[in-house]
Amino acid sequence: MSEIAQTFSIPKTTGTHADVLAAVGLADLLASIPGLEPVTLVGQGAEIEVRLTRPLLEEDVTCIPHVPGYMYLRPNERSSVPSSISSYVDYPHELQRVDRYYKQRQKLKGKDASNSEIEELLQQDRPRADWELWRGLNSLQGDETTNKLHETILARQPEEFHGEVREALLALAQKTASGLGWPATLVQLFTPTAAEGYSRLKPDGTGRNDKTKEQWTDPFLEWLKYRGYFSVACPRLIGGDVRILTPIPREISVRALERVVGELRKGGVYGGPVKLDTLAVLRLAELLIKHSKDYPAIDAEPYPDLPIYGKSPAQLISGVTATHYQSMGSAKAVSAMATLALPDWFLIQSNDDARAWLAILDEHQRVVRTLDDNHSDEVGLLIAYRRFLEKRREGAIWALVEFMERYGAFVMGANGERKEGRTRWTPRFTDQYFRRILMGTDQSLAGIIDDPGFQALARAVRQATVTAQNKRARNDSNAWREVRYDLLHDLHRTRKVPGGVFIETVAEFVSRYNYENARRREITKDLKAAPANVSDEELKAFVTLVDERGASLVGALLAAYGTCKEQWEPEDQEASSAAEPTSIP
Repeated sequence: MSEIAQTFSIPKTTGTHADVLAAVGLADLLASIPGLEPVTLVGQGAEIEVRLTRPLLEEDVTCIPHVPGYMYLRPNERSSVPSSISSYVDYPHELQRVDRYYKQRQKLKGKDASNSEIEELLQQDRPRADWELWRGLNSLQGDETTNKLHETILARQPEEFHGEVREALLALAQKTASGLGWPATLVQLFTPTAAEGYSRLKPDGTGRNDKTKEQWTDPFLEWLKYRGYFSVACPRLIGGDVRILTPIPREISVRALERVVGELRKGGVYGGPVKLDTLAVLRLAELLIKHSKDYPAIDAEPYPDLPIYGKSPAQLISGVTATHYQSMGSAKAVSAMATLALPDWFLIQSNDDARAWLAILDEHQRVVRTLDDNHSDEVGLLIAYRRFLEKRREGAIWALVEFMERYGAFVMGANGERKEGRTRWTPRFTDQYFRRILMGTDQSLAGIIDDPGFQALARAVRQATVTAQNKRARNDSNAWREVRYDLLHDLHRTRKVPGGVFIETVAEFVSRYNYENARRREITKDLKAAPANVSDEELKAFVTLVDERGASLVGALLAAYGTCKEQWEPEDQEASSAAEPTSIP
């Protein structure tokens, strides 16, 4: 029996989701062979490796199912389906059904029916689980080439099909072209760098009808991309635009990756481009932990081929690519491409670690969901948070601190605001969760917030800003303290000014804070009517900390940590979050 290879490499030639789709498609193809699972995807520098548990033999190829690996699509009413194809997706029919589902859902919502009752009544018209994949394929006109290849594969005799695949796998192992004559063409959905708007349509002197462009692709690799698209791509339509989100494997089995992405597609990820990307990354990290074989959540199915002990989510899936196709009328062009990193805060080595991860991820998702990306100031906050996910280690933590510094000021302005007949309450970060992130990524920063002087100042900032404003917004009878709306802005402004301006601002605040406490005790004749003052020793310790670490760093941490809620505190009233849209596709 002749060996083909035990490890295949897909080079990252485009630096886009095209490379990921090809690697996942190959892993999905090989995983269909009995006895080869688990097939593992491993990101290795400029390549993505597909590793098998044993060498692939030429005889194994005959066990690959003689199927395309995805369904045929009837794209519109004018299209016909070949008689040889019995199972296909009828896009016009599915679109009518989905349209009916959302219209009926909106009507039923006004009749005081529960979500479970609504879903039960609409069960027949519920969208397909893979509906977004077909919407993306149809919108970006990728169905022509996928359908052609679908017909070609089914028209082959089994011996011919297996022989062609065997030769293509041998060529791939030797890093040469497959030489297949299958009718696959380069399409922007599967290769973004081929899209109009990303690069010039044709070389100078080449007409629009020239077929040169079609010769730049290997049909076997294109087929792998098609399979990979249906395995792991997460398309989302935003108005007339299409955004394709694709996880980048670091070290994970293809079946575990497919199942996690299947859960990701079910919901909880929505909004404009920035919000969509952010929620997808956080939700993906959450799913990797909840479905891990080591520390599964109570309400989640553990995946036997998804170990996470001694790892972080980023060591399973390194990140997510986001490719935006902007509507240009009758066509779409690539207008943006970005890569976000999955969190890598600390390793999961116990059940407590896993629960801490899930709690932190849940909190961050609630914060992101509550931000309205229809408002420019809140979009700015979303962009600031996404910068945190675009970086690693120290750079990422500094981006998070700067975001939290701005978010604390936003919370003070948003909490208690009346909007559309409702009172808005925004969630806050929890101090201990923030500290856990710092401990796992930069212990020197955790040392700053553990300093007694810093802790005393942070408590004072919290009492004078978010806590006081929350009580005032709730018309709490115990809201006796003046709300320092200007304090967070003053800290942000003066921490960047050379000299001792920052310390002067802090000292003035401490003086007023302590006076308020003393006045409260005097009026009520109760020593416990106000929190403890910031002592001279604590203020001196804080000044020493600023001298050692700098006003810019300590000031940013003070504003960020000082607006977190303490772990024992309840959430600010009922923290509201923006509802997932139910617009008709």
